[in-house]
Parts: sequence; structure tokens; C-alpha cells
Amino acid sequence: MDDSVDIYEQAALNMSIPDGCDVNRVVYASIKQLISHDIIDPSSVGFQNCEPLCGICYHGSKEWDYIRFNIIVIGIILPIVGVFGIVGNAISAFVYSRPEMRCSTNLYLFSLACSDTGVVLTGIFLFSLETFRPFSLTVARISGQLSAIVYPMGMIAQTCSVYFTVCAGVDCFVQVCLPEKVRRAFSRKETVHFLATCVVIFSVLYNVPHFFEGFVIDCYHQELGGMSKEVCPATLRYNEMYQSIYYKYMYAIFLAVGPLFTLIILNTLIIGFSVFGSSASNMDDTMSLILVVLLFICCNTIALVINIFESYLSETLGSKINYIVDLSNFLVVFNSSFNIIIYIKYSRPFADTLFSYFCNRKPITDNDGPGPPMLITEKPSRSKKCKETLSRLLVASQPEVLI
Repeated sequence: MDDSVDIYEQAALNMSIPDGCDVNRVVYASIKQLISHDIIDPSSVGFQNCEPLCGICYHGSKEWDYIRFNIIVIGIILPIVGVFGIVGNAISAFVYSRPEMRCSTNLYLFSLACSDTGVVLTGIFLFSLETFRPFSLTVARISGQLSAIVYPMGMIAQTCSVYFTVCAGVDCFVQVCLPEKVRRAFSRKETVHFLATCVVIFSVLYNVPHFFEGFVIDCYHQELGGMSKEVCPATLRYNEMYQSIYYKYMYAIFLAVGPLFTLIILNTLIIGFSVFGSSASNMDDTMSLILVVLLFICCNTIALVINIFESYLSETLGSKINYIVDLSNFLVVFNSSFNIIIYIKYSRPFADTLFSYFCNRKPITDNDGPGPPMLITEKPSRSKKCKETLSRLLVASQPEVLI
């Protein structure tokens, strides 16, 4: 082990810097550090005048089959789904912020729509923009300059989505299964604001390490003929202890397995209480809930496997892992864009409120005399309403993958 370390350090020391260049530049020291930790191959380092050539850290696939797949799925379909998701989340946030829709669960759904918008926006930037990076110097510069910042911000939005989902699921469980005194305490405005604030603070603190996983270097792009920027991984990203603790165990506990099993348990309890408790449930609602849970599990499984077994899969599948990563990234945006369809289909109050504001559909009233009309919305039973909410929630979040 010591011999191999010495070899890499010697290779870094022997890196040839062109004559007349300032050997004390930060970029040279960074490259030497990456070589000494066997993160980049010293043979891949070249220079144009005094600038390193692009491609030191970014290695796009040269396989035409994959390039075509990536352009179609990530470059074309993903932005279309993402734009739909941005509009849908904006509409969802608007509807759930209306006075007639305000309750503890819907406040969490409002927050979820906001965080999902962040997931979609950062997903389009990180994934779709990356697709066209080899073809445009402007895109390469923008992507290289901002990716190191946008990625942590996307992870913050993703973590918020996961935990707003969990909060809303817990709220549904409380409203369906627990006594009135507990329901009132949990539905207080102060409680909702406190939990929402905790989610945001936790999401920021949990993702702080991502801000230190990469750095940007200036480089010369030979194929496009101009100066560009490239993101290189910091040595922290390849630290074995960091990978094991942060990307395997903490990721599984806080972003994948933990929230997933929490939602499954809550889902099971709500269905059980609806079936065997004081409130009867509709079989169609139960079936839709089960199908939504299965969709959530499928979407999360791919990202979970990639993040936990990243090194093993990279060695085993080689370049084929790019197809799986693209599919997982697409599911990130799809999952954060699909909610409004579920809201409209399975939530009568949401659909009525939506159409009353956007389609000028007059609300049904029970006031034939003078005075302001009172909005009448068909309200399902508490268990059914919350069960519908949880079924919509379970597809709302998906851990993001970026390799």
C-alpha cells in the first residue's frame, strides 16, 4: 500500500508543467493532489500554453448508442416532463395555499410543491444541460461554473421533499388513527411551522458536505476551441470512510430506507384502521394506494442501489451503468413532476378548488337567501381524505443520483 502511494505521489511531483508558467498556480496544485490520490490518471493531463486541457475530470461517453439514448431521454424528454412539473407544482402550491384548502396536511403539501420545484429546476440544469455540454462551449462554461453549487442545492431540495412527505404522512396518521386531543395539538399552525422549519434546517445541514465535494478549474477545450470550465472531484469525495459513512449508511438511513419504511408503516396502519376501525374505506382507494407505494418503491430502489453500491457497479457494469444512472435521474424529475395528476384524479377538494379558480366554475352553495354564498365542497371522511393524501405523497420524492 505504501509503495502504491509513493508511486502516485511521485507521478504528481513529476507532472510536467510548461516552461514559462507560474508553477505556484492553484490549479496545478489541485491537479497534483488528484494525481497523488489516484483520482485522475497523470497521462490524461495535458496543457495548451499554460492552461490544462479539458477532460481531466470530465469523461463523456463516446459510445454512439448511449449518446443517442442520453439525448432522447435526458436531453429531450426530461426537460419536457420538467416544464410540466414546474407548472404543475406551481398550480399545486397555489391551490393548497387557498383559504378553503388550509389544513395541516395541505400546508405540508404546499411546502412539498415548493421543494419539488427546486428538484425539477436543478434536475434540468444538472442532467439535461450536461447532455449538450460536449456540443457547446457556452453550455460547457455554464455547466462547469455552476454545477458544483447547483448539485448541493438540488440535494437540499430533494431532502426537503423527502421529509415534507414524511411529515405529511405522519400528519395523516395522526388525523386518522389518534384521539381528538392529539389531532388538535398536531394540527396547530405553530406545530406545522416548527416541523417545516426543522425540515429545512436539517436538509441544509445534512447536505453541507456536498459543497466540499468538488471544485472548478479553468481549462482549454480543444474540440470546441476555447476556454471553458470543468468540475473536478475533491479528495473528500473518494475518501473510503466518507463514502462508507455518508453515501452508504447515512444515505440509506436518512434518505432511502428510513423514509421508505416509515411511509410503508404509516400506510399499513392507515389502511388497517380504515378497514377495521370506525371508518370504512373504499377498496378502489386502497388499491390505488398500494399501486402508488409500489411506484415509490420502484423509483427509490434504483437510486438506492446505485448510491450504496456505486463502486461495485462501476467496476462490474463499466460504461453500461450510464444507462441506469440516466434512468434513475429521469425518475427524479418524473417523480417530482407527477403529483398534480394524482391530486386531480384522487382529491375531489383539490380538483373543485382548482377548477373554481382556473375554469370559472361556480361553486355549489346552499344559500338561497341574501348574504354571501358559502362554498360547499364534498368532504370525504377524515380517514379517506388523509388516505388519499398519503397515496399522493408516496410518489413525491426520490433521492437524486449524480455520478
